[in-house]
Amino acid sequence: MRPEVNREVVNDRAKLMIHRLVARRLAHDPGILDSAKMAVMRLEADYPERTFVSEWREILGQPPGTIRQLLTRRDEGMQRLRLSSPFLEGEGVSFVRDPNVRKRIWRLARKGAAAQRATHAGRQGFSAPA
Repeated sequence: MRPEVNREVVNDRAKLMIHRLVARRLAHDPGILDSAKMAVMRLEADYPERTFVSEWREILGQPPGTIRQLLTRRDEGMQRLRLSSPFLEGEGVSFVRDPNVRKRIWRLARKGAAAQRATHAGRQGFSAPA
């Protein structure tokens, strides 16, 4: 039986995995930035008062190497921003729309979250519930 893991933890891990793939793609195809910038413009029209729009605009104004580092950063701010990522809305990262790829990423994220949970539980001196 698989241990239960928090769905939000799995989703956060999956989004990080997707953004690692986006960062890798960005290294070879900086043109995907144009698509992400267009997506931010659409987000700006839909959500003019939301801070995440201006935050993404600021990020996308950075050099590609800096953007790649930011996309894969493991802090609360980037974790929050990955929820509204223009890279998931734009063209050029079509692998994100493939349901088989998304399922595979989600399964890997779930597996990683379960392993991390079990490791953490072991360090605390008790085992994770089955």
